Amino acid sequence: MVICDITIKSKKWQKQKNISEFIENITAKIIDLCALKKFSQKKYQLEIIFSLVSDVQMQKINLAHRNKNKPTNVLSFANFDEKKIAEIGVKKFFDKILNTQNFLVLGDIILSYETIENEALAQNKKFNDHLTHLIVHAILHLIGYDHEQEEMAKEMESLEVKILQKLKISNPYCL
Repeated sequence: MVICDITIKSKKWQKQKNISEFIENITAKIIDLCALKKFSQKKYQLEIIFSLVSDVQMQKINLAHRNKNKPTNVLSFANFDEKKIAEIGVKKFFDKILNTQNFLVLGDIILSYETIENEALAQNKKFNDHLTHLIVHAILHLIGYDHEQEEMAKEMESLEVKILQKLKISNPYCL
């Protein structure tokens, strides 16, 4: 079972009807399509904490955690050490966890409304399709993927595209 703890910290998110339900539903589908599929089973619980913020709020968070004084579309903060995951691989790492516990808080995802809206408009994408891509991207970060090195970036991008295709969303990298 996937639990989404969603806090709306900006009224701008109210423009999107039923945004909490959308995030809950799409997150459950994404989990089913990645290395965390086993967490969808009833005996396991996986929690992801979402904060829906404004650009002003995101800029403060981005400055505090990444030393970048500007807003960004999404930030993710994993509860697990990326290096440990990289050592044994995503699937083995989380299978090991499944053998020892049945509840897992994966981490935090912070999404900024104005940046997402502006990017969707500029790229001629539906807001929810772009939001879905960012949630996929963030979840992959939470489970140990990154795009700092070219090889891992290609692997991460390929996974994003495959998951999005299964959700009937076009490749976001082909504009």
